[in-house]
Order: sequence, then C-alpha cells, then structure tokens
Amino acid sequence: MLTLKKLQEFKEYLKSGAFIEDLEMRPPDGQAEMLDMIETIFEICEIADEVLSRHFYKKWGESVFKKED
Repeated sequence: MLTLKKLQEFKEYLKSGAFIEDLEMRPPDGQAEMLDMIETIFEICEIADEVLSRHFYKKWGESVFKKED
C-alpha cells in the first residue's frame, strides 16, 4: 500500500523536474517504463474518481431522497 508520504515525495519529484531529467537519461525501454508508470497513475485516478463518486452519490442520494418528518 502506498503511503501519503511516498505520494507526496513522488509529487515533488515530478514538480522539481527530476522526473523529466531521469526520463531523458534513460534508454528507450526505461523511458517506456516511466511513461507506463504515469499512465497507471492516470488510470488509478480515474478508478478513484469512479469509486468515490459512486460512494458519495449513494450516500448523498439517500439523504436527498429521505423524507423529513
């Protein structure tokens, strides 16, 4: 499981420009691996959005449809 600290470190790695520096220094197969990693992060974000949207829609939808006495 990822930790918040590791995610924050990766965020800083991207923001600092070190990711691009490393990308440019790698051979093509290493570059492909780094780009696959970023693509996986995008996919994770999409899944998280779907899961959380479903969760909160269900939670908020139930409260919206409950009748007040």
